[in-house]
Amino acid sequence: MIALAELPLRQELPWPVLMDYLRPRLIPLMEDIANGTYRRRVGDHWLQIAPEREGTVLRISATRRLVSSGLLERATRLFAVEEDPAPALRRLARDPVLKPLVKRMPGLRPLSCWDPLELCLRTIIGQQVSVAAANTLMRRLIERCGELTPPALLAADLAQMGMPGRRVETLRVLARAVQDGLRLDGPWDQLDAGLAALPGFGPWTRGYLAIRLGRQADAFPHTDLGLVRAAGAENPAALLLQAEAWRPHRGLAATLLWAGL
Repeated sequence: MIALAELPLRQELPWPVLMDYLRPRLIPLMEDIANGTYRRRVGDHWLQIAPEREGTVLRISATRRLVSSGLLERATRLFAVEEDPAPALRRLARDPVLKPLVKRMPGLRPLSCWDPLELCLRTIIGQQVSVAAANTLMRRLIERCGELTPPALLAADLAQMGMPGRRVETLRVLARAVQDGLRLDGPWDQLDAGLAALPGFGPWTRGYLAIRLGRQADAFPHTDLGLVRAAGAENPAALLLQAEAWRPHRGLAATLLWAGL
C-alpha cells in the first residue's frame, strides 16, 4: 500500500465503535470495512483509511498513487477529524442515560459523509424500513444507475425496485433539484429550506441530515424509534422532553444513543 496522506485528529476516534456504527450504513459497492479498515472505491481503485500512531492520525493509503481532487477533504468531512467533541461529551456525561455511553465511546462524534448526494439518497431509501432493507435497496439503485449522479438517476429505470412509488419520485425530485442548482454542500439553513420544499423530506429526514450533513449540533429527530428505545422513553413526545437536558448538544446525544444500540 502507498501512503497518500495522514490527517491529524484533535481527539482520538473510538474507531471500533465507529466501524460498528458505520458498517450497516455503508453505501453498497462503494464502501466497505475489512479488518478494521474503512475502504472507499475511487474510480477503479480502493482507498483505505485507518488510525495510526496510537490513534493520533488517520492514514490514507491505496494500492497505487491516486490523483483525484478532494480526497483529503472528503475523508476529513466523513470522519469529522477537525472537530473536538470533548467539551460536549463531558457535559452529556452528567446525564444518567448518556453517562455509560460516553464512558464506553470517548471521542465519539457524528460521522458526516463521503458524498452529500449519496447520504441524501441513502437517507430517503432508509425511511420506514430496516437498515438491512435499506442496504438492499441502495445496492439495487447503484446497480441500475451505474453511478450516483443526477443525470444517471434521472436516466435510470427505477420501477419495480421494491420501494413505494412516492419514494422513487422523491429520489428523482432530489436529483432534478441538484441538477438545477440545489447545493447539498451549501449553508444548512439554505439547504434545509430547499429540501423542505421537496416532497418526501419531512422533519425526520431533515433532522437526520442536519446532524450528519448540516453539522447542526442541536438537531434532534425525536420521532426516530431507535432513539426512543435507546433512551428508554415511552414515546417521541417524552423523548423530546427528556432531550431538553441535552441541549445544545442533542445531535451528539442522538449519535451516542444510535451507536449504543
